[in-house]
Amino acid sequence: MKLKDKYLLLYSFAKLIRIENLFLIALVLLVSNQYIQNKESYSLPLNYLIILIFSTISIAAGGYVINDYFDLKIDKINKPDEVVLEKQIHRKAAILWHLFFSIIGYAGGFYLSIKIGHMSLSLIQLISILLLLFYSNILKRIFILGNITIAVLSGLLPLLPYIYSKFLYPDISIVTANALISLSAFAFFTTLIRELVKDIEDIKGDKSGNRKTIPVVWGFLASKIIVFFLLLLLIIFLMPFLVYYIIKENIHASLYNTVFLIFPSVMSMFLVIIFKEAKQFHILSIILKLIMLFGIIFYLIF
Repeated sequence: MKLKDKYLLLYSFAKLIRIENLFLIALVLLVSNQYIQNKESYSLPLNYLIILIFSTISIAAGGYVINDYFDLKIDKINKPDEVVLEKQIHRKAAILWHLFFSIIGYAGGFYLSIKIGHMSLSLIQLISILLLLFYSNILKRIFILGNITIAVLSGLLPLLPYIYSKFLYPDISIVTANALISLSAFAFFTTLIRELVKDIEDIKGDKSGNRKTIPVVWGFLASKIIVFFLLLLLIIFLMPFLVYYIIKENIHASLYNTVFLIFPSVMSMFLVIIFKEAKQFHILSIILKLIMLFGIIFYLIF
């Protein structure tokens, strides 16, 4: 195999497992654990954290692979130039990669549960694997349920280090958990909005595949209105943080919140109004991913 072909295969595989999303997942877990460390002076040990990150991103990668497997026909309509399966990677290989990632993801979670001394913790990985499998094949065909499933899984990510740390150190304050819940809510909101935005992008293929997404069932205009008001709710959610840091006279936190979180959210609302075609919403999807990243970094810095 030529060097160019090897790079193409590697690039295609990175697209298949959504390497940038895996980076965000790892960052959420890292930031959450560091936040606990800053507040409590102890948190999930580094070797345990690495196992948790490795296990979580493996399960997520398996979820992305199996999702592309089931969505292949629809993806050929929605984004024919971006389809990886049956071009650089054989479709049957996707099943094997899903099994590989899911098995090592569960094995990592199982090992971690043994080290911590609570076998019940391995249910987190098992339920996540099953949910992602059912989402790809069944749940995403059910009106709204698929969007909520992914948003809930994303919302739970910031709480994972706290859950494991709590089993190790029972005296960790519930106040720390309450603070992480705000990051969890942020992850839930932004993911839910982005899922709906992606559904708007994919409306053509979803119609052909008889998917019961909000844009297919309620139409393009109704979906735009829902995204607009969800973005408004996101801004309302962010405002108390801005007010808090203004009162505390933390100029840097206030400025960061305004420039990197609130302003992009307001700009996104404006774009929702002016966009007339489904494919334009890809820009909004990118902006929302950046808002997610900036929101995670906010917790790391402040």
